[in-house]
Amino acid sequence: MDQIIGLIKQKHKVTGIDINTPANLSDIADFERQIGFSLPTDFKAFYLTCNGFTCHKDIFSIIPLQSITQYPKDFGDNWFYFSEYMIYSDTWGLRLTATGEYEIFNGSYPNKALTSSLSEFLQKFLKGDVFETGGLYD
Repeated sequence: MDQIIGLIKQKHKVTGIDINTPANLSDIADFERQIGFSLPTDFKAFYLTCNGFTCHKDIFSIIPLQSITQYPKDFGDNWFYFSEYMIYSDTWGLRLTATGEYEIFNGSYPNKALTSSLSEFLQKFLKGDVFETGGLYD
């Protein structure tokens, strides 16, 4: 996780990126209690590396844990929005399925899973940001 965050930081150095200080294990445990399920390992690793970031390009963010649960419409039974762009013009969420699998979905297309991996999601963002070839909308 350190490597991909470092690559995203380097890519967005010119256009601007703000990386939050890491969460700690008690922050993660508190968040898991609030949402009602355990985070997948890659999400825990991400939040222990940095508690979210904001790229100035596209105003794209991975949302800090404390901010996710401030708004009840941004989380529910077995899901929460963890990422957004253009000040919540669109969102990406994580949900725990009835079969115990995790999947990442886009808020505009909630019935379609994009991936089950935060690492893959971040790789897509690294490759094409939000709109470019290979990015989150490609």
